[in-house]
Amino acid sequence: MPLDLPAATAADDAVLAAARMMFGARGYEATTFTELAAAAGVSEADLAVAYPDKRALFTAVLVALEKGLDAHCRAASSNPAGEPMAMFMAGCRAALEFGGRRDFARIVMIEGPVVLGEAAWIEIDHGLGLPTLRQALRNLAPGAGEAAVRPMAVMVMGALNELMLALARGEPGLNVDDALGELQRLLCSWADR
Repeated sequence: MPLDLPAATAADDAVLAAARMMFGARGYEATTFTELAAAAGVSEADLAVAYPDKRALFTAVLVALEKGLDAHCRAASSNPAGEPMAMFMAGCRAALEFGGRRDFARIVMIEGPVVLGEAAWIEIDHGLGLPTLRQALRNLAPGAGEAAVRPMAVMVMGALNELMLALARGEPGLNVDDALGELQRLLCSWADR
């Protein structure tokens, strides 16, 4: 499953936007390739040149959403004069904000593992998210070695992913501020060891 897709053209962007809207609103199973082509304003034959089937188009949409999440988090935590913990937490808040989008929650978090299979979904999700988290954790605890950074990155990513799902489900007793406060307490303890 390649993560480095070719640069998208304006036509590709329009196709991906239409597909994101359809998959986000109706889901993978309820959306046909014919409907995707119509929504994108192209023929099925033209759509099939770039995306041979619905799964390939779904994968491209999922990767674009994951890249959008990564860019959103990087932008939110990129104050070069900022305090490392504040920058890290801004990135986590941005992740939860982006993860709260209906299209992201449905396509990436709910249907992605089912449509692509767990291994392919993890390859994409971790391939795009873990490098950013590892770098942010290195900035947070410059003395921590990779043996400490990698497992913490996996744990934080898992916590953020599960929190995105729980918030999307509207689980009672959860809110972003309290959850991020708990995460910050955990990270302060980890970074100060």
